[in-house]
Amino acid sequence: MTSSHVAGSDFTLATLRTTASHTIGIPHLVELLREVPSDASADQYRQAVVEDNILGRPTLAGRQRSFRHLRELYFLDPGRVEFAALRSLWDIDPAAQPLLAGLLAFTRDEVLRASFAAVADLPVGSGVTSADLTAAVAAQFGNEMSESTLGKTGRNTGACWTQTGHLAGRAKKVRTEVEARPVAIAYAAYLGHLAGGRSLGVLDNPWSQILGLAPGRTLEALRDAHTQGLLDLLVAGNVVDVSFPTFGGVA
Repeated sequence: MTSSHVAGSDFTLATLRTTASHTIGIPHLVELLREVPSDASADQYRQAVVEDNILGRPTLAGRQRSFRHLRELYFLDPGRVEFAALRSLWDIDPAAQPLLAGLLAFTRDEVLRASFAAVADLPVGSGVTSADLTAAVAAQFGNEMSESTLGKTGRNTGACWTQTGHLAGRAKKVRTEVEARPVAIAYAAYLGHLAGGRSLGVLDNPWSQILGLAPGRTLEALRDAHTQGLLDLLVAGNVVDVSFPTFGGVA
C-alpha cells in the first residue's frame, strides 16, 4: 500500500513500524481518552501519561515510551484532523472504539497494514497463527527486517488485530466478524476522503476491508452513518456526494 497525500492537507499513509516492537495499545488509548477531556490540548495528553501516570507505568522511561507509542499511532493532537475527528466520535458509541483506533493505527503503521493480508479474506472461524502474520509482513519487508524482528511482528500484530476485534483467542487465534457500526463507517469514510476519495470512493478502499463491509454495501453503509447525523450524503441519480461538516478540517 503506497503513501497517499492530499493537496491542502498533510494527511499521509505513514511508514511507521511501531508494531515491530509494540502493539497498537488500544486499551491504553481507551483509558487515556476516558481520563482526558475531549477538548484537551496536545500537552494535556503528554502530562496525563508522563507526569500524572494515568496508565500506571512503574518508571519514567516506561511512561515516556508509552506516550511516544500512542502519539506515533494516534497523534494525540487536536491540531491533526485525523485525531480531532476520532476524538469527536469517540464517546458516541463505545462499542465502536476498537475499530476507530484500529482505523487510525492502520493509517499510521505500515507493518500493521502489511499484516492485514493474513486476516482480511479469512472466513470467520478460521485459525490464524503468528507465522501467518509474520509471513504477510515478510512478503513486503522481509529484506529489511531481521528474523527476530519479523517474529515479533507476527506476535504483536496478532495482538493488535485481537484488540480491534478481528481475531479472538490467546495462544490460538481465530478470525471473528467485526460490526461496522455507523460511527466507524463515518470515520473510515472521512479517512478515505482525506486520502483523496470522493463519492463512493470514500469507502471503496482498504479502510472498508477493516470494517468488513460486503461488496456492494458501500452506499448502504454511508446511509447508515448519514441517518445517525455523522456525515452528509446526497444521492441524485448516479451522483453521490459525501461531506463531513461536523468534523472540520478538510471538507
